Amino acid sequence: MIRKYFVSVYIILLIMISHPGFISAQSYLNFPIDTVVSDEFYNYRAYIRYDSAGRIHMVNSRQLGTNSATREVFYWNNVSGVMTPFRVTDNTVDDNYITFGFDQNENIHLGWERRDAGNLFQLIYTNNINAGTGFGDSVWITTGGINKATPYMAVGKNDSSVHFVYFTFVTGQDNAYYKKYNYISGILGPEITLGPAEAGSENDIEIAADDLGKIHIAYTTNASFGSGLLKYFNNESGTLTEIPTGVADNISYPDMTIDNNSTVHVIFRKSSDNRLYTLSRTPGGVFTAPVAITPSVGNPSFYRAIDTDETGRLYVTYQNSNSSFPRGTFLVHGKNGVFSDPILVFEDSTSAYIGRGNSSVAAMGSGDIAVHFEATASRNGNVVSDIFIKEGTLTVTGIELHFVTVLKDHILYDNYPNPFNPSTSISFYIPSGENVRLKIFDILGKEITILVNEFMSRGSHTVVFDAKGIPSGVYFYQIEAGNFSERKKMILTK
Repeated sequence: MIRKYFVSVYIILLIMISHPGFISAQSYLNFPIDTVVSDEFYNYRAYIRYDSAGRIHMVNSRQLGTNSATREVFYWNNVSGVMTPFRVTDNTVDDNYITFGFDQNENIHLGWERRDAGNLFQLIYTNNINAGTGFGDSVWITTGGINKATPYMAVGKNDSSVHFVYFTFVTGQDNAYYKKYNYISGILGPEITLGPAEAGSENDIEIAADDLGKIHIAYTTNASFGSGLLKYFNNESGTLTEIPTGVADNISYPDMTIDNNSTVHVIFRKSSDNRLYTLSRTPGGVFTAPVAITPSVGNPSFYRAIDTDETGRLYVTYQNSNSSFPRGTFLVHGKNGVFSDPILVFEDSTSAYIGRGNSSVAAMGSGDIAVHFEATASRNGNVVSDIFIKEGTLTVTGIELHFVTVLKDHILYDNYPNPFNPSTSISFYIPSGENVRLKIFDILGKEITILVNEFMSRGSHTVVFDAKGIPSGVYFYQIEAGNFSERKKMILTK
């Protein structure tokens, strides 16, 4: 069952402050967290999608320690009401970079990278059309004595084909390629060279299919280490043709999604300022000018998939590890060139984790979203990575202004994590500048500490409660701001 939490957002016109992209307070995505997997494995390169019924589907790679021969791919869904794994591979070779999509009948199609008998990386594919919840025999999409790298796959609309893009990975010049496979006839199409491009890491090349039966490809040439020119191709003319994007800067991490009106949305990180930008293109049209969607601080990276809801609102997640901006996983959303402040999805306030990995977002309806994110830890001598999902609804109304969002009412959010040991983050929102008191009480009503007692500006604020030196038990935190007062429960476990 999909849980929805409604947050009404009212946006008012404000005078922009002098520093572009300045954020005075950090909003928090106060949806419940579901732990998908937490064990002794490194679970990563996941991403999620919604099907038409609003059920979540996810794929990921996982390995034990640093042994790549243990790397396998998994497919998950919550059709039963909980996220349930289906093991796709079980062998002693390296399987990685899993990608997936639905056909018009919502069968699941999977493509990924696997080492062949010659220990070279090739592309492989399967589906569950004739295998129920399992998957049928695998098909090699590429063969031959050359490594293939970082594949991505799209399922065609009403053409019974899956479409692959990938790089070669050799000493010397690499190239970007396209290849399709008809999963009904079993016919494998020719390999088409798109142009020179060097394999990098995540989100170097992507492909998507629109409702008009056309395919769209975006990639970076990676001409210099970690960045290159943005390239875009489509087959609107009947053959794959490069279409100018108007972006002259070096970029990295291009990602792409297509909305219900077959409008293409591309995001990328500009190398000169490390901000994320978006541009869009309607069928047969030209690209809009790029619009910055993140502030001029931080270093956004490792977003695995972006999405739009049925209103055309674009949702983008990313993680930041740069100390010039709060470290964590973030969400931004917007349309028509107007985007929200970054919303904090995950920040490790307990230091239980040593880093962050990939993230993705799936969207449907009007603001119905599910966000996945990954966090790495050291556990029993292994570096591991856990996968989490937050799901809920964001509703946005009123007059919108870039980087300025104002909520109508006071909000005291649930603390995170809860239970906690020894610290937890308490977030709240005040709609105007006022005196704020934030207190901690024990279960008998005794005041433990006052975390805040000062005048605070309008916006979202987060305070960390460090419970070192006090025993395990039930505690309460209470906010008093103007005429607003609310108390919530939290549990300390040591």
